[in-house]
Amino acid sequence: MSECICNSCKNLKSIIDKSSPDKNGITETCEFGFLSDDCLDCQLDGCDLTCDNYTSNLTEEKIIITKCARCDKEMELQSNNPKDGEVYCVACYLNN
Repeated sequence: MSECICNSCKNLKSIIDKSSPDKNGITETCEFGFLSDDCLDCQLDGCDLTCDNYTSNLTEEKIIITKCARCDKEMELQSNNPKDGEVYCVACYLNN
C-alpha cells in the first residue's frame, strides 16, 4: 500500500469543527472534495488513489523582498506568485 495522496496535498485543509464525531474539534476537508467516501475516515496509512487536483505541499516557495503598500517598509514575502496583491506590514494592516 502506498502513501495516501492527501497526506502531501496543498488542497487538504484542517478546519475547526466543534461538532466533529471524535470531539477533537478539527476536521480535514479537501478544497475540491474527497476522491472517495473512504477518505473521510482515512488515517493516512496509504491508498492507491490518484487525483487530478493534486498539488504538492512539499515544494519550496520563493522568498521575495517587497515593500509595505502604505509605509514602504521592506519585508520578506514567501510566495510562488509575486503579484498576490497589496502587502502591508503588521502595523499598517492593524491601523488600516
